[in-house]
Amino acid sequence: AEDCRESVKTLSEACLATHPSINSTLSRQSSASASSSRSSTPTPSTGSADDIEEMANSYFQKIYTSEQSIGEVVEMLKRFKTSGSSRENDIFACMIHNLFDEYRFFAKYPEKELRITGILFGMLIKEQLVSSITLGIALRYVLEALRKPPSPQRETTSNSGKMFRFGMFALEQFKERLHEWPQYCSHIVQIRHLKEGYEDLVSEIERARAENLNRRPTGSSSGGASNDVASTTSDKSFKSQGEMSKQIGGVPSSVDVRLNSASTVVAGVGNQPLIQNSIVGGSGPTNLDLTPPALSPPRVAVFGPGLGRAVNGEADGPESQHEAPPDAILDRVQFLINNVTMNNVDQKAQELKDMLASQFFGWLGHYLVVKRISCQPNFHSVYLAFLDQLGDYGKGLVEAILSSVYLNVGKLLRSPKITTSTQERSLLKNLGSWLGQITLARNRPILQIMLDCKELLFQGYETGMLIAVTPFVAKILEGAKKSVVFRPPNPWLMGLLSVFRALYGVDDLKMNIKFEVEVLCKNLGVKLEDIPLRTDDLAKRIPPVKARNPDFNMKSSMTNQPQSGGLNAVPSVANSSAGQGVTGNTTNTTISSPEGKQSTVGLRPTLKTSVALAGTGAVPHFSASASSSGSAAGTSDQQQTVIPNLAAYVSINSSLLQLFQQAPEGSALLIITNATLKRAVPIAVDRAIREIIQPVVERSVTIACITTKEIVTKDFAMESDENKMRKAAQLMVANLAGSLALVTCREPLRASVSTHLRQLLISSTTNQPSGGNNASPNVQLTEQEQNAIEQCVAICATDNLELGCMLIEKAATEKAVRDMDEALAPALTARKKHRDQTGQPFYDMSIFNNNSRYPGALPDPLRPQPGGLRNDQLIVYEAFQRMPRQPSSVGTTQQSIASIASPIPVVGVTTTNVAGTGGSVSGKALGQPINVENLSTITAKLDNAASALLSAAGPRAPEITLSKLPPDHEVKQILAAAQSITSSVSETRPLSTAETDSVLVFAQGVFKRLYELSLSEPLRLESFVAMLEAVNKCCPQLGQDLGTWATYAPTETDSQRKLHRTVLLLLLRSHLVNLTELDEYLSRSMEGGRNVIWLEFTLLLVRTAVLERIAVPSDLPKVIITLRNVGDGLVQSQQVLQTYRSPVLRLLEELSVSSNVENVGGATPDTLSSSGNISIGSGGKVVDKLTHQQSSSISAASLTNLAEATKRAAEAISSISREDPPNLKAQVTYLLDGWMRIQNESTGNEKAIQFTQHLQQLGVGNDDDQTERFFRLSTELLIEAVTKSSQSADDRAPKDPKRPQGKSLNYSVIDSYSKLVSLMIRHMNPGGSTEQAATKRISLLNKVLGITVRTMMAHYERSKQTTGGIVPNWDQRPWFRLLLNFVLDLCAPNPTLDPISYGILSVFASAFHVVQPLVIPGFAFAWLELMSHRMFLSNLLLVKGQKGWALAHQLLIDLFLFLEPHLRKTELTDAMKHLYKGTLRVLLVLLHDYPAFLAGYHLSFCNVIPENCVQLRNLVLSAFPRDMRLPDPFTPNLKIDLLPEISKSPIILSDVSGPLATMRSELDSYLKNRQPAEFVKELLPRMQKTNAKEIDAPRVNALVLYVGVQAINRLQNSQISHALAHTPEMEILQKLMELDDRGRYISLNAIANQLRYPSSHTHYYSCVMLFLFSEANDEGIKEQITRVLLERLIVQRPHPWGLLITFIELIKNQRYQFWSHPFTRCATEIEKVFESVARSCMPPGSQRSTTVVGGTDISQ
Repeated sequence: AEDCRESVKTLSEACLATHPSINSTLSRQSSASASSSRSSTPTPSTGSADDIEEMANSYFQKIYTSEQSIGEVVEMLKRFKTSGSSRENDIFACMIHNLFDEYRFFAKYPEKELRITGILFGMLIKEQLVSSITLGIALRYVLEALRKPPSPQRETTSNSGKMFRFGMFALEQFKERLHEWPQYCSHIVQIRHLKEGYEDLVSEIERARAENLNRRPTGSSSGGASNDVASTTSDKSFKSQGEMSKQIGGVPSSVDVRLNSASTVVAGVGNQPLIQNSIVGGSGPTNLDLTPPALSPPRVAVFGPGLGRAVNGEADGPESQHEAPPDAILDRVQFLINNVTMNNVDQKAQELKDMLASQFFGWLGHYLVVKRISCQPNFHSVYLAFLDQLGDYGKGLVEAILSSVYLNVGKLLRSPKITTSTQERSLLKNLGSWLGQITLARNRPILQIMLDCKELLFQGYETGMLIAVTPFVAKILEGAKKSVVFRPPNPWLMGLLSVFRALYGVDDLKMNIKFEVEVLCKNLGVKLEDIPLRTDDLAKRIPPVKARNPDFNMKSSMTNQPQSGGLNAVPSVANSSAGQGVTGNTTNTTISSPEGKQSTVGLRPTLKTSVALAGTGAVPHFSASASSSGSAAGTSDQQQTVIPNLAAYVSINSSLLQLFQQAPEGSALLIITNATLKRAVPIAVDRAIREIIQPVVERSVTIACITTKEIVTKDFAMESDENKMRKAAQLMVANLAGSLALVTCREPLRASVSTHLRQLLISSTTNQPSGGNNASPNVQLTEQEQNAIEQCVAICATDNLELGCMLIEKAATEKAVRDMDEALAPALTARKKHRDQTGQPFYDMSIFNNNSRYPGALPDPLRPQPGGLRNDQLIVYEAFQRMPRQPSSVGTTQQSIASIASPIPVVGVTTTNVAGTGGSVSGKALGQPINVENLSTITAKLDNAASALLSAAGPRAPEITLSKLPPDHEVKQILAAAQSITSSVSETRPLSTAETDSVLVFAQGVFKRLYELSLSEPLRLESFVAMLEAVNKCCPQLGQDLGTWATYAPTETDSQRKLHRTVLLLLLRSHLVNLTELDEYLSRSMEGGRNVIWLEFTLLLVRTAVLERIAVPSDLPKVIITLRNVGDGLVQSQQVLQTYRSPVLRLLEELSVSSNVENVGGATPDTLSSSGNISIGSGGKVVDKLTHQQSSSISAASLTNLAEATKRAAEAISSISREDPPNLKAQVTYLLDGWMRIQNESTGNEKAIQFTQHLQQLGVGNDDDQTERFFRLSTELLIEAVTKSSQSADDRAPKDPKRPQGKSLNYSVIDSYSKLVSLMIRHMNPGGSTEQAATKRISLLNKVLGITVRTMMAHYERSKQTTGGIVPNWDQRPWFRLLLNFVLDLCAPNPTLDPISYGILSVFASAFHVVQPLVIPGFAFAWLELMSHRMFLSNLLLVKGQKGWALAHQLLIDLFLFLEPHLRKTELTDAMKHLYKGTLRVLLVLLHDYPAFLAGYHLSFCNVIPENCVQLRNLVLSAFPRDMRLPDPFTPNLKIDLLPEISKSPIILSDVSGPLATMRSELDSYLKNRQPAEFVKELLPRMQKTNAKEIDAPRVNALVLYVGVQAINRLQNSQISHALAHTPEMEILQKLMELDDRGRYISLNAIANQLRYPSSHTHYYSCVMLFLFSEANDEGIKEQITRVLLERLIVQRPHPWGLLITFIELIKNQRYQFWSHPFTRCATEIEKVFESVARSCMPPGSQRSTTVVGGTDISQ
């Protein structure tokens, strides 16, 4: 043992002496370890040395006490070795070290422990748990033990033989590996006592040794050069000689050296020995020494062997071997396949069955694969459905297709063009997608004998075919997402994913290969970081040669020597010890952090840099000959720059040549050609970037990381979710670092590019080298030539400045993200570990423990709060999402050239101008014509970019739209470039006639292209429409012509009409089509409703346009009139009436619009347009739906939208008022003054009516503009007059000093004005029929109210702005008086207005909805008074047919949504208390007068009433129809199921299925046949809100009611109580009981909400509640059920009837043993509550006999 240690020590010293870099590495590791040990608080992932030692010893103790078997320990050590945890790695290392260190004491071990130790020692070698030098030492120990003499015969206690027995025990374990080390075997067989006593063992070792020698390839050393003893596998490559890994207890754990039979230890280069010490001991042939692995022949990577029959052999014969059907049948089959769609697969399948015999399946399968499947990925789903329809008949066809797929996969993989041809790779990728869908997706395996996917990846890695293999295998595995068997965590799938994970981490791997891995993980729903990382298998493979490898981004030219001259010279590299220069195997920018670490800063996926930031050594120079030499033209531009592919992105305008070609004859500038610029500019940009990127990135990243870490650590101190913290930090640091880098690098980069380019151009003209910085621009050049070069330099620098800035910005961003992740790693790990171990919220109190000023000095809103950041606070971090910078205009360079396209300029003129402006002359100054060619080029690029994206998306292409693309996507960047071109022109001047014509020709080409596209590619459609929208900015004529062009679009077939409808909607959305022209076009095409095709077309178009808020019905009056005629049956065609009358009526009902629609009032507050109008049709129907899907609370976006409604109204008023004629206000004042005099002087109505007729003659009521101006200005003048009329407070005024509006007001002008309005509406005489007069009256009232509420909102907004945005002291009384007068005057009984009463009420309801309290909180009290007024609410609820109920329901919802956040608080303000009391009174009135209304909408009301408002909810739930008489719930022996009302279901007016839309079909299927079976298992997560872990109460309420309704429809009332346990409905309700306490409370409340008046619902849910109580195994569920019932009973009356019945049954029926549960007696106060409730619920006399509390009769 001492000899061995000395050998190892000598070897280590020799290595350190030869390679000093190892010493520096070990020193850093030692210092890192020392600093770690000095840390006061160890990190969670590591432990102290004593702790590690103690754990290792405990495991050994378990081995020797037989608590753990040796096999279990070995498996544990395997896990520890490959674990990502440093603690487990340290325990593994400590156990190995202790075992080796204990070797010298083995001779003293007892027999049992010796045997265990020997077996364990051998298992370590057998299972490859030790390697390299450690393995050599282990083998050395075993050999040394075997050489010890054995004990005398039949003596097992002698210490002399223990070491031999140890060696035998160990050897027995790993003897199957002895063939790997022939030289080691020769040493063993030479042991004398082993040959004498163990002949069988020796002969077995000799045979293994002989077999190994026979297997050795020719050319290898015989005898002397054997396989490596110290490597775990004979095929590992020799590692870098400067590489040393972490040492464990003095034993290097992973130094890959080789122990061979040559008698030397080689630690250097070549064959010269450095150390002559023997390792094994002794001399001569018994020594085991280290020799260079180069003696073993290198393995050659070969693609093909072992990949399966598909690749190695013919999976099927060629196509000619397949028997083809007769030509007639062949043509029919091909025609059938060509026309198959999803709509006719069943029909086509039947046709194929009748047409083709099974003997031709081979031909058909080959045809489908070669002609269809391989090149039509979008139709894979159609072909799969087609095969499914074939049934048993098609099984043979499926096998033929599969065989052909394997055949063609093999052909493609063996093709020599597979790595260079994108077409072949695309075919292979499509076949992979099909193979996955037809096998894995259908739970069918891909047999390894046919195709070994894992080996395919490995061999692709070795041979440079990953570029083809990775997409192929990834597409195969995508099929697993639809599989039941092969979805994660299937072992076969996870094994392949682990290979992908290992490949993903390979250095320099191309981004498109990594992207395939990321897409696969996303499709499978697996996070890449969650896939186990196993690099052992990859390490055993032959490492690929990265140079010229299509899988890697390598720069092969970096290893070449620079040429002596010319532009083809490659920059030489100074590989100094400081790390300067460029290495041949780096593809990322290497940036040294302040801590000395190095990280890689990636750039764009297609433009990675290979820059060593410290410097570049020698630089190439230009010569005149080089610019024209053929060799220069023949080399790639990419070889001239360190940044790969930079030349493809550098912008060089061809017009620059004019500067040099116009030079005088003999000028040196004539040498500069376009090729010269194409080589010089990329080199200049490359050098400039590499020159400044390091300091810029270092400074930006350092500042950003420090700032971000401090702020994020403070803000997220109470946040348990590490993902939120990581994302916020990444967004913030990326934004800060990128912005800092951008502002820092711009000017230095411009100057650096200019300097380098100037040197290169001057050297090319003077034949001087460009490497020095002392090149004078004046050498051999005239001043004119210098000016020309300066202009060229300035323009090129400006044109390429954005490219350089983008690269540097991206480098800084990506490095900042990586550094930030590293800096926050301990905090993130702590949160994850805390959550996994405790499940409790995480609190980082360390930020409060330091003595810093913050966060203690921060105001309370900014301090960390328990529970983490709220959503509104997280918006601050989401705002850091970087928006892409708009690229500079394409026309900039052309504009620059235009200013210098003259002969060589005069001295001192252009030079100063260009240099001063950065080389760009403004387009505004020059007024250059728009370049249509640029637009055409951009359109072509747009088409190509969209094609590439859609091709990559495959079958998911129809899902991609423009809105789903990230802001920095290539498609959006191209559109931004187009917009910048057109915007720059539109801002300067209008287009000339010639320019307009050329732009229109271009736009017409784009428009025609729209109709050549497919609906399956919406992205392409949206992109071309966006291009037209950009062109429309500079050419307004386009918007006028597009409407005409659209009328000539092809509409002959159904598919053409579908495409035309989609294009029209896109043009409408972009405001490119005039709505008047569209209205005329559609109404003309419908031919008055007689054209069936266009009637259907218009129906679909109008419905989509209105529902998607693209247009409003009033924009299409002629279309609406035509539809109205169809709905009224005025069309003569019976076919039209029979087919389309119902859809038309349904559409009109949805839109609530008729023939004469006026868009005058405002829409709903959440869709309030800039005009703020309300659209009301005849009959008083509201255009925009007042009701919306109910929810428990309004979303943040809707709340913001409502709050900003007043701002939009103010902007609309301001915009409209700017168009008022002069002196209009004075004219309106004069008219109002005249009306006041008439009111004061006249006692009759004659003059008043004459005055209204005079107003009509002036256009008021007839002309929209005049009407709007008169009523708007009148309202403003009235409010101003009333406000100024305030007098001193009298006795009637409020005494509250907090109300400045407490002074009395004079409302006489408002009262007079309201009479004028009501008089105008009553006496409106437009002529025509009575119906037309009624419509006109409704329209006028609509206008008046719309203008009034819009003016009120604007007035409120202006008042708010004057007070700094806080809630203003805004006087609501004048507005209340005005609206109240309108209600009193127009809703009172009147013969003229009674026929249109519902229309009038609808207009008022719409107006009140617009100014709801969430829009104008300062109007809340007045709003509640108006909404609940007897003249309005009562009349609305009394309208025949319950037409007004929906409007009243919407207004009550508006009220509850405003109250909800206030009612959830523990304490209410005085104002909210008054408002709540008013709400209670309104509900009491409704409960008394209109109970059926409350009962019908109980579900939606309960959704918006907070859980703590028990009495408010009881008011709603206590409502029952007027014609019902409730049975006395205290009636003894009351049989609920015998009541006649129990058989009737209540009327439900709320939307029950709306919240269940996403799961409705699955729910119905499960309730019908219990399929899918996993529905119940996956139910609970679907009850949560989107993107949140909170339970969605409205969804639970809807689910409970929906399930109950379905159960009642299926069961009879008599069966309910007996069949509950065996129904799918009950399984769902019981599943809800598995939610947490909060979720279960919501679910039980949802059940209790249905315990109302006698009905089938009450009976069913009462049985459900009692069943849940009796069947619950958890005492907590029973207690929670009791709480839900009890808290509704202890409040003041009313109490729902069903609630009383259920609770009485619960406490009365001995079956439930209610009083025996401990929660009824847990406290004296609780017991008294139960007694009190029991007395109030139980009838007298029954208490004594049935109910006992704690053994005491509660009646006593």
